[in-house]
Amino acid sequence: MTQKSDVKEQAKDILEETLNREAVIVLTRISEEMQLLFQAHPDPVTEEVETIVTGYFLENGKSEQFIEDWIKTSKEYSGTRGLSPQDQPKAMLSDLGVFRFMNFLKEKGLTDDQITIVLTGAVQQAASDQQSE
Repeated sequence: MTQKSDVKEQAKDILEETLNREAVIVLTRISEEMQLLFQAHPDPVTEEVETIVTGYFLENGKSEQFIEDWIKTSKEYSGTRGLSPQDQPKAMLSDLGVFRFMNFLKEKGLTDDQITIVLTGAVQQAASDQQSE
């Protein structure tokens, strides 16, 4: 793959090279589901997000220990980012979306470096989309 300074272009290239149409549809569905969650819960409280996260992971066969660890890690991470307690539930919901994307891309065989580029490109795209609104 040629070196490009634009991470969005690198991310696009990685996705086009490694994912088939079905995979792109799944990523789009994950994005749409997360948008719906944010719309349905614009100002979520911790208990509400923990219920959403727990339900998602239980549906996907994760253990209660995994869920407890994931929630604890997400809370600790949002705290280290300096988020206020009222912003932490939104951050946890966002972490769930990132987790879902990363997990899917890993299942499709992308390397950690490729996943990082794709997620960085997605963040840049979202930021440029918000600026153009």
